[in-house]
Amino acid sequence: MPCVIPGLTQNVCLTIIYNVSSQKLKDSFVQCVNSEQRETCDLEVNYNPVNTDLTIRVPFTIEGELTFTDNFQAFCVTTGVNITT
Repeated sequence: MPCVIPGLTQNVCLTIIYNVSSQKLKDSFVQCVNSEQRETCDLEVNYNPVNTDLTIRVPFTIEGELTFTDNFQAFCVTTGVNITT
């Protein structure tokens, strides 16, 4: 019988960096937010007029479940992605 652990959640911060002049995505990444260490991620938008970079940060809560199979393989399924307010 597999072992299923439902109801897992993790706060994350999505950062998108877009260059307005070149109209190209420069970078995007997701970082874990550790609320125990009082880390935060706030919805924010910044524009740098010198290099024309637009930086957008969006807080999300990711929900999922973890399954361990009979041969000790693990599988994770994302069950929800919600914008954190």
